[in-house]
Amino acid sequence: MMKELSFASFLCILAMTQATDKVQNRRKLQAVDFIGDGCIDYNPTDMTWIDYPFGDDETLQNVQLGCSFTLGGTLRPTVDINSNGHLHFDGSEDTFVTPDYFVNSPYYEIAPYWADVNVQAHGDIRYKQFGDKFVVFWVDAAEFGGGSYATNTFQVVLSSDASTDPKICFCYHDMQWVGDGNVGISMGPRSGFHLAEFTQTDATWNGLGTSNNGVQALNGRSFCFNPNDVINPRNPPTEADLTFVRSESNPGTGGDPHFKTWHNEHYQYHGQCDLVLAKDATFADELGLDIHIRTKLVRHWSYIKTAAIRIGNDILEIEGSGKGEDKEVHYWMNYEYQGDLTEFAGFPVTIKADGTKLHKNRIEIDLSSKYPGQKIVLSTFKEFVKVDFVSPTAETFGNTVGMLGD
Repeated sequence: MMKELSFASFLCILAMTQATDKVQNRRKLQAVDFIGDGCIDYNPTDMTWIDYPFGDDETLQNVQLGCSFTLGGTLRPTVDINSNGHLHFDGSEDTFVTPDYFVNSPYYEIAPYWADVNVQAHGDIRYKQFGDKFVVFWVDAAEFGGGSYATNTFQVVLSSDASTDPKICFCYHDMQWVGDGNVGISMGPRSGFHLAEFTQTDATWNGLGTSNNGVQALNGRSFCFNPNDVINPRNPPTEADLTFVRSESNPGTGGDPHFKTWHNEHYQYHGQCDLVLAKDATFADELGLDIHIRTKLVRHWSYIKTAAIRIGNDILEIEGSGKGEDKEVHYWMNYEYQGDLTEFAGFPVTIKADGTKLHKNRIEIDLSSKYPGQKIVLSTFKEFVKVDFVSPTAETFGNTVGMLGD
C-alpha cells in the first residue's frame, strides 16, 4: 500500500525539482565549495571575481598577482593564465600538450589540469586576488570537441611568500571529462612534480591517494604543497615525495551543497529541506549521534544555512554570516548563543575564528580520546556551512545512516 505524501515532503520535492531544472540551464550561477583549507570557495554573489572572455587556446598575459610570490628563486609579480588549465611564467605552449612535453618542458608552469579546454563552448575562467592569495577558477569548463558538454570545475591557488599556507594548492570540485590531462608543476626540463596524467585511451590515475581510478578520483580533493619540497626529476613521484603534499578529501558536506559519502561517492543536491546527514544511536557507547543540516534555496541554487549536531545530551548548532569579514563564530551550545564550549559530550573542542571573508571559521570536535585521530569539523565560509569528518573509520561511523550512506 502506498503511503501518503505529506504536504511538507511534497514542497521539498517540488523545490528540488525546480532547482534542478534551473541549475541545469544556468549552472554557472551556483556556489562551489572546495574541500581543503588552502582552497577558495566560490560565492556567485561575489562581484570581485574577474570574468575574462577567453578564446580557444588563449593566454591572458601579465596578470598582476597583487602579492609577493617567488618561484624558482625569482620574484614573480605577474602570471600568464592559459585557457587550457594552466599558468605559466617566461613563456609556454598555448595549446594542450602531451605528458612527454609536460615532463620535459623548459618553462615554469603550474598545471591544475592542463588539457584541451574550450570555454567558448561552455564554462568560464575567473580569477582574483584574495587577501594574500591569487586564485584562478575554471568553472564548468567543457572539453574541445566534447559534444555532450561534460564539464570540469577546478582551481589553482597561489599563496604569497609571507603566508604560512603552502605556496600552491590544486582544488577539484566536479571533474567529468578526461582529455589528455596533466596535473603538476614544471620548473625546467626533467625538473618538476608530475602528480598525474590522463589519456583518452587510458583514463586511469595512479597518483596521490588512489590508484586505477578515472578523473573522478579528483572530485572533492585538494593537493597543497611547496614547490621546493617536491621538485625532483622522478616521474611519477615516489612515496617520499608524497609526504610533502597535503591531500584533503573528507566525507561530509560542502556548503553549496555537495556531499561526499563514506564510500567516496560524490553528488549534489539543490533544494530547500531539513536533512539527516548522519544518525547512529550506538555512537560512543550508546551516547548516540545525530547531525542535521538545513538548506536554503537562492534563485537557481541552494546552500547549507545551518548545521546541528547532538552527542549524548549536548546539542550544538552553527550558522554562517554574510557580513563580509565576520570574525565571530555564530553558534548555539545547548540553545545558548556562544555558550561555554570547551568540550562537547566530553570531547575537547577548538574554536577558530579567522574571519569569514578570507578564511573559514570553524569548530573542531576532537574524538581522539575514544577514536584516535578523528574529528568532526563544523565550518563556515560567509553564509555557507559545511560538515567534515576527518580520518573516519568504519569502527566509528560504520553504523550511521543518512545522506552520507550507510
